[in-house]
Amino acid sequence: MRALLCVEPGKLEIVERPQPQPGPGEALVRIRRAGVCGTDFHIFEGSHPFLNYPRVIGHELSGEIEATGAGMSLKAGQRVSVIPYLACGTCIACRRGKPNCCQRIGVLGVHVDGGMADYVAVPEINLIEADGLSLDEAAMVEFLAIGAHAVRRARIAKDIDEATALQRQADEAAAEHEKSLNAARAHAQATAQAARDKIGAETDAKRKALEDELSAKLAEAERRIAAN
Repeated sequence: MRALLCVEPGKLEIVERPQPQPGPGEALVRIRRAGVCGTDFHIFEGSHPFLNYPRVIGHELSGEIEATGAGMSLKAGQRVSVIPYLACGTCIACRRGKPNCCQRIGVLGVHVDGGMADYVAVPEINLIEADGLSLDEAAMVEFLAIGAHAVRRARIAKDIDEATALQRQADEAAAEHEKSLNAARAHAQATAQAARDKIGAETDAKRKALEDELSAKLAEAERRIAAN
């Protein structure tokens, strides 16, 4: 099979390698997509601190199951995304569910030969079924998962939920305050209208009384004039 070998810093070669054979619990993956990571650039320029040359690079991978070893649940032809972190499964980090911190970690394309090749054999635990994803999308799972992991550890979603809850409480308090203000305005307007109505009624009564008094005086004056 073909493989892209970084022979030394600044030197890449396409070489022929024997096709790997899957052991028990492993799958042979036909690589269809391989992303180029910053790690690959560091390897090429010679600045990666944990690498021995020569090395087949590549760890952002997707492909299809070509063959399987004994005890596999995946089937030939299935589309998969490759998890490039080969953990021992027995150290304290692995036992605590943190295989990325494995004391004997082997990263494809860094500590062991990677996936810029026609085929790679990896344990089934390092494969994710990629049904519903394109090959391009499946090759991006690894580095997007790093971002998702960072977001989860930063508790951003929880902070957003808490901020949303606080904003909702503030909005509800503001709405209640506005409701109270509207009620106070309505009460003040009703009180003012009642006062105006009362003043108007009193003014009308006084005017009527004055008119009646004037009418009575006029009638009295006319009566006296007529008597004389």
